[in-house]
Amino acid sequence: MFGKALKLFLLLMAGYLLLGAVAWMMPDWRVVKHVRDSLDGGELRDDYPKAIIVAHSWTQDQYTMDNFTDALILNQCIHLRSDGWRSGLTVPRYDEKAPQCVNLLKAMDSDTVAGKMVTYPRYWHGNTYITRILLTFMSFRSVRYLIYLVSTVLLLWCTGRLWRRVSPLVAVAIVASLLLVNVYVMQFSVQFAQVLIIALGGMLWLTYHRQPGKAGMALLFGVLGSLTAYFDLLTVPTLTLGLPLVVAVALREDEKIGGALWGVLRLCIWWAGAYVLTWAGKWGIATLLTGENVFANATGQAAVWQEDGGSYIGEAFSLIFGKIKWVYVLLLAVLLTVAAAVYHRRGRWIQTAQYALVLAIPIVYYLAMPHHTQHHSWFCYRGLATSIAALLMMIATWVDWQRCRKGLTKILKKCHGKNNAHK
Repeated sequence: MFGKALKLFLLLMAGYLLLGAVAWMMPDWRVVKHVRDSLDGGELRDDYPKAIIVAHSWTQDQYTMDNFTDALILNQCIHLRSDGWRSGLTVPRYDEKAPQCVNLLKAMDSDTVAGKMVTYPRYWHGNTYITRILLTFMSFRSVRYLIYLVSTVLLLWCTGRLWRRVSPLVAVAIVASLLLVNVYVMQFSVQFAQVLIIALGGMLWLTYHRQPGKAGMALLFGVLGSLTAYFDLLTVPTLTLGLPLVVAVALREDEKIGGALWGVLRLCIWWAGAYVLTWAGKWGIATLLTGENVFANATGQAAVWQEDGGSYIGEAFSLIFGKIKWVYVLLLAVLLTVAAAVYHRRGRWIQTAQYALVLAIPIVYYLAMPHHTQHHSWFCYRGLATSIAALLMMIATWVDWQRCRKGLTKILKKCHGKNNAHK
């Protein structure tokens, strides 16, 4: 299994480098033209606009789009060839310490950008490479439409597969959890859509491979962890681990408690191992090929994030939990609890314990990244989608759904009979 994992990891790394090379070779003039057309059409005029809901427009809240990072990505796309082949790994951009939308407007003026270029080498920039390739053929507005279309199709496809191949309840729990974190905002953003698409892809794979075996599951979660490190700029990485784990737990009910809990932890280790190795692999490759010490760049930023980190934990959790409409979570939980009380089934402790571990994944991440979580709570809170889905499944696993369906059918028949008699 480790031999297969190593081969798969090396293949992924080669694919990442190949994608970067393809993006680097795209003609600058077409990329600049499509970015300019998008800006002339009114795109990216504000770093933090609201998506549909405009309440609290003066703050960054759960309805905020990240045009800041989207503009940064477009800035990188324009300048990916500015320093020869090295810039494909260091990813330069124009930055005069102004709002990113302002930087982007000035970035296409060659006289303005002289002496004001900075690099961003510690990230893999998978979304930058993909966006640059797409910008060769379409405007940024069209890129957004494409992302929305792809994510919507995947969401509908995944929901249908979960409903038919796993359980209607799992489908409802996953969709409800995503709706409660305003999934539509993610679908309109290059910055946020990556983790959503990866998570949906992982769940879809599980619906087509319901019994993949331990090796297959380990490799799947390793791939998910590596893809997350490649595409995500630290938005909601745990989403690609937690939501597929909810599905994986629902598919396996015959294990003993020790093996069941270890199974969940084992998949977390595979995901985290691939996630960390992919980061380290990029830093090593970029350091070796460019001569720039990317490890120092990354550890320096990590030190900033962890500075007085303990003092951020309380405020971070307050902000994170304040972004969720808990009344809807409570309503769903109460309905499931009533169903479990009326149509109770025994012996569900093993799955309950597994879901409890999954529920804790975002919490552990927030504890490990308090500074980042506190400053970016307006999008980091979406990690709680995993906790909400796991919580709903913890309760639902105690419901005898066959008896529940029969009971509801009888009630509906009685209501229908009384209605006919009344007529």
